[in-house]
Amino acid sequence: MNKTQKLILAIFVPVIFFFIVIFIANEAVDYRSSILFNLGETWYVWLLYSASCCLFEFLLFRDNKIIPRKNKED
Repeated sequence: MNKTQKLILAIFVPVIFFFIVIFIANEAVDYRSSILFNLGETWYVWLLYSASCCLFEFLLFRDNKIIPRKNKED
């Protein structure tokens, strides 16, 4: 996957996931839209969202190159 494709994924996947999390937060507070971003009521949903976005970005941009180990012989 090239840089442009990774950048597009890095932007659009968290945005799409954000709308899914809003739906879950609505269900958690019985559809009171004024309370969606009240962290006292829905902190666990937003914590899960933040952690999953961080994990997705880490896995997307990690360096998969294996560095060979050099054996030093005395």
